[in-house]
Amino acid sequence: MNRLELKIPIRSEQDFKALIDSGDIAIIGPHALTVYLIINGEQEFPTVKFLCKKSGISNKPVRRSLVVLEEYGDIGKIETQQTRGCSVFPPIRIAPQESNEDQP
Repeated sequence: MNRLELKIPIRSEQDFKALIDSGDIAIIGPHALTVYLIINGEQEFPTVKFLCKKSGISNKPVRRSLVVLEEYGDIGKIETQQTRGCSVFPPIRIAPQESNEDQP
């Protein structure tokens, strides 16, 4: 299972200025920039519904913005382990049986 994460966070004024100076804003567009800034301000990666509510942008443009941000490397997918359907008990390890060939 994959989960999205922010790869290039904006932590200072210099980071924001570098984003502007690089010209990435003109390439990704205003919707993607808005979505990126909202993601940057959250502790955990927000849901699409949350992004729509906070940005005032409808569902489809938010989803397109996520694709654009992933294409340009601002966000990325990380592998996570799927927890659904897992047992709470550890797997049972069966010891190999000794063969009876050594006995006469």
